[in-house]
Amino acid sequence: MSQRLQVYETDQIRVTFDPKVCIHSGACLRALPAVFDVSRRKWIDLSQADAGSVMAAVAKCPSGALRATLVTSVFRALPDAPVPVTPAPQPPSPDVTVTVREKGPLLVQGKVRVLHADGTVLIEGQNCALCRCGRSRNKPFCDNSHRHVDWAALDAD
Repeated sequence: MSQRLQVYETDQIRVTFDPKVCIHSGACLRALPAVFDVSRRKWIDLSQADAGSVMAAVAKCPSGALRATLVTSVFRALPDAPVPVTPAPQPPSPDVTVTVREKGPLLVQGKVRVLHADGTVLIEGQNCALCRCGRSRNKPFCDNSHRHVDWAALDAD
């Protein structure tokens, strides 16, 4: 069964979720449980928080499976109509940090591009989680297989 990119959008924000790269850390659930709730059929409900709060929660996603962009719209303002103010998105940091998670993946944080051996882009953007245990069915990305096998990193890892 193919897992497709899920898209959620309001007039202020667009959130995408890529289940192929999610490591199920639960960072989004803890950060904003009213918006991110896996007990609902549509597990992301953007009407439950403002765009800034959603952007902050999505930024905590360690795998990059969640991504958010502010939606800009072209409109003609009516006289005396309030003009909506949307904060400008922050440019990504040029620094990349790789964190070794104990008994888990390599978390790559920052602007990243992962290429296949043939040169095709596997993922591009902010953050991803790379498999360390060798058991992932979605290599080079972590799929949490390390949780279901008796795997522990060696001290040399």
